[in-house]
Amino acid sequence: MKTSFTFRSLSENEREQAVHFIEYREIECTALMEALLSGAEDIYVLENSRDKKFCALFYLRNTSTLFHFIPFLSEDNNPDYNFTDSEKIEVKELISDFLKKQKIFCVYGETCGGEYIKEILLNNSKEMITSIDYILMKNDFSAEMYKSEISIRDNWKKLNVRKCSVDDMELLVDLERGYRVEEVQIMEHKETDQVIKFVLNKSLNSQTVMAAFKIEGARLCAIAKAATNAKGKNYYQIGGVYCQKENRNQGYTNFVMQHLLRYIQAEGKTANLFVKEKNEPAKKLYENLGFIPAGKYQISYFQK
Repeated sequence: MKTSFTFRSLSENEREQAVHFIEYREIECTALMEALLSGAEDIYVLENSRDKKFCALFYLRNTSTLFHFIPFLSEDNNPDYNFTDSEKIEVKELISDFLKKQKIFCVYGETCGGEYIKEILLNNSKEMITSIDYILMKNDFSAEMYKSEISIRDNWKKLNVRKCSVDDMELLVDLERGYRVEEVQIMEHKETDQVIKFVLNKSLNSQTVMAAFKIEGARLCAIAKAATNAKGKNYYQIGGVYCQKENRNQGYTNFVMQHLLRYIQAEGKTANLFVKEKNEPAKKLYENLGFIPAGKYQISYFQK
């Protein structure tokens, strides 16, 4: 039977083509863009065999985390994605055959594509642990707040906010642990301190981590942090935003975020992030910092 599509690994000389393919919607797939720019392997492309045009892109990180870009699901009026019913079936079967061979644990991406992948995995008898819906937001750096100096509240004056390095590892590990327990940990999948330190070390080496420090007794303590978790071509995605419970509602996270946002602005990038739909305090914080809704995002977790 003649096939209309191929599903294969992205070749090295196709990276520029892939970057161009996702750039217009990079806000939805910043981590995938970072993977392309950094030379990461395990990137796969769905290609139309007739004209060799890309139809979808996937990044399989650490063999179990899938990032996706599937524009044909939301661009019905685009002639490049005007698939016949038989072609839609063929595409779904190709993606399904690929996913059957993987031990998928996490699926990250915009909601429409996430639902599509979730349906395929469930049809493949994968057991889902949970699926979390987020609001995708981006920052408007034209706002008046970015044209002036950061205003310092009295309770911020004793803080030292700075970009962190690996030398700050031990100071930050409690914040990272708290963040992962409250925002990342999925039910029985408790992360060990070894995993938490590994993730933090990777972030300190490859991303930008801002933290607020203050003296408590005779000890220097990190009380709030915010970091990038993906650096794309036009967007820097923010994640890992966390403040100690005992120091919340004092504006410390706002203060750290302002410093991180000014760094991103100086880099000539746009900041984006995703926030849980029902997390009203976080949504209010980000709205006050100039973030506006830009779409929907979803993360789903499955039994390996």
